[in-house]
Amino acid sequence: MAILTKKQKEVFDFISEYERDFSYAPSLNEIKDALGISAVSTIHEHISNLITKGFLKRVKGSARSLELIKAKFGASMSVPLVGTIACGEPLEALEETGREIEITQDKRFNISDLYALRAKGDSMIEEGILENDLLIIKKQSWASNGDTVVAIIDDNEATLKRFYKEKDKIRLQPANPNYEPIFRREVEVRGIVVKVVRDLVRI
Repeated sequence: MAILTKKQKEVFDFISEYERDFSYAPSLNEIKDALGISAVSTIHEHISNLITKGFLKRVKGSARSLELIKAKFGASMSVPLVGTIACGEPLEALEETGREIEITQDKRFNISDLYALRAKGDSMIEEGILENDLLIIKKQSWASNGDTVVAIIDDNEATLKRFYKEKDKIRLQPANPNYEPIFRREVEVRGIVVKVVRDLVRI
């Protein structure tokens, strides 16, 4: 599933609304003026990315050459991109980036309970989590054994591991035999992974 940046989503939404109202796509200048963007080249870049990600296609022989690819995508929702999470050695705890990303709507979850993190490292590869994957996290302060969690340990360091509560300690288990588990008496859970998103082409 491809991910749109906030600006790409704005461009896509404008094209979608314009096509709905007029039955044809806007020009690059019309998009530029409507969104208050100074350069047509910036719009062209967003359009190229939307085509690469499969949201638009070009129609040969048409002055208004853009066409939406609607069938592939349902409604979307925005979630905050908080930052990077360590899938290896723990990193400093999470900080807001001020960015948002668009993902396909999932009615199982309340949007206010979700945030996104970018995976860094390879300690969770056997869970199917690779370097630079986008992780959708459901906010909660508890976890069941086997959940993949965002855990805060030691001096406010964050790591992504499988959670196991044992007799007198908590085990944070990597999903890579090259890494050792982390044992702590206390762990702060900041959420659990509910979705992994990966672009086949990185843009």
